[in-house]
Amino acid sequence: MEVSSPMLRKHEIFSEKLRIARTVVAGLRRALRKSMMAAGIYGSVARGTAEKYSDIDLIVIVRKPCTDSFRFRIVNATFCSIVYETLKGALSQLSTPTSEFPELLGGFRKILPLYDPLALLPKLEARARSIPEELFRKSAKIALLESYEDFCRAKNAFLNHDDIVLKDNVDLVTQSAALVVASLNQSAFTSDREIFKAHKGFSKLPRRFDRIERLRYGNLKRAALFRMLMGFYLDTVDFCRREGIRFPVDERTLKELDP
Repeated sequence: MEVSSPMLRKHEIFSEKLRIARTVVAGLRRALRKSMMAAGIYGSVARGTAEKYSDIDLIVIVRKPCTDSFRFRIVNATFCSIVYETLKGALSQLSTPTSEFPELLGGFRKILPLYDPLALLPKLEARARSIPEELFRKSAKIALLESYEDFCRAKNAFLNHDDIVLKDNVDLVTQSAALVVASLNQSAFTSDREIFKAHKGFSKLPRRFDRIERLRYGNLKRAALFRMLMGFYLDTVDFCRREGIRFPVDERTLKELDP
């Protein structure tokens, strides 16, 4: 039995995902009519890295905000996620600091147009590739500040011997740290799978940042997990301070419970 090559399989997967996406967009055009200005694919399909069970991410540019439209479809057993944005709203996202900015940015940096008579989607791509440094820095600061709540919850969970809540908040802290570091490297995540390994390509990192993988996937016991979290978080805060981001909690307070 002849087995198709990996490249051929990738092409077949892409062709099938593209066919499904076009079917969904054709239906949206009938439903939205003149309200629909553009539609395109982002995510793994747009990048050509989709796998057999990958979903399809669609962005639809509309004239007015959609409040009652379906945000997903399932076509041929494939999940299709649909994001509706006005052009003004999409541009606003690309100019507003947020803790999740590297994730948001990744979606805008590669869009495969399916319907775009006014050529709006290349303009969004171009904007996403020319983000000012200050926007990244503000986003990093927001992510760092938000992480402190989860760090404190992790401390409470450690004191209460609550392993489940401790692990949950360790995961949240590490996610925030990944977002902080990505922003300070003026980078974006190409997919959710990249968040916790993208740091391998960054030039600026906190000390021993590779601990992020053990914290999330190392199956550490409570004491070892908390001890590593403390060192990881202190190093992340120190890194941000060296990068000129002020953190409004003194080091002595941060080190409380440090083994």
